[in-house]
Amino acid sequence: MAATTHSLADLEEKVAAGKALTSAEAARVMACPDLVSVGVLGESARRKAAGDTITFARVCAIAPAQDVEIGDAGEIRLTGAPASIDEARARVRAAAARADGRTLTAFSLADLLSSCGGDLTALAEAAKALRADGLEAVAETPVDRFASTEALAAAVRTVTGAGLGVWRFTVDRASLADRLALIDRVVDVQRETGAARAFAPLPRLDPVETPSTGYDDVKTIAAARLRCPASLVVQVDWPLYGPKLAQVALAYGAGDIDGVAAVDTLGLGHRRSPAEDIARQIRAAGGRAVERSGRFAPMG
Repeated sequence: MAATTHSLADLEEKVAAGKALTSAEAARVMACPDLVSVGVLGESARRKAAGDTITFARVCAIAPAQDVEIGDAGEIRLTGAPASIDEARARVRAAAARADGRTLTAFSLADLLSSCGGDLTALAEAAKALRADGLEAVAETPVDRFASTEALAAAVRTVTGAGLGVWRFTVDRASLADRLALIDRVVDVQRETGAARAFAPLPRLDPVETPSTGYDDVKTIAAARLRCPASLVVQVDWPLYGPKLAQVALAYGAGDIDGVAAVDTLGLGHRRSPAEDIARQIRAAGGRAVERSGRFAPMG
């Protein structure tokens, strides 16, 4: 019986040349049980896009009716779905008064559209008002919450045309079978709009009936890096997935760690501060740690 090989070596030359894989080729990556080959491709694509630079951001996330210390955050991020645009504006104005030059992002594009009754004209007016109140960008754009690629692209064009940034594509909830289609959706919308700067392809909520494994997650990271343009950094969420998966994800193509704590709540000193801890994790993965702002610009 002939031996079966799962190597992806035939794709290495294409990746080394900085070319994105096709959807069919990304499907091979997702199906491949050879994690070494998957990692080789993912890391090669990351290094082709950004060299050894791996960025991270300290974020102060503020839930409704919550008063928290901003600390050393480079981004203030308002979370939760607003009950109305008036409520959203009031929260933005209050946060803008505390921002002191920090990037202010807020809400989900899907939630804002819902607050506007699904009306794009109302969304444009709301985006203009929120921009005037001090908001710079929506905090996240969950690509799975739009009915189609066209609907997502239309919403992105609407808010960017009104002056708000759409910098982070995310995924709220998706089965393993849906992940490649969502990556393809991001590729198509980014090609059309050029709006985003990062894509976090791992779902924030796993289906209870079909939870993913760590193997599925690192292959998803690799597939996203290999499919997406170099201008779109692949992101992993530090508080959601923890330091171990975050560090492993760097070896599969992730180039940005989001959501690092802005305040050292344990009081362990500079050497064990959240920023130093993540920088150490990045160095251990062979990268050069660069802290960024919420605008995706280097800090300092």
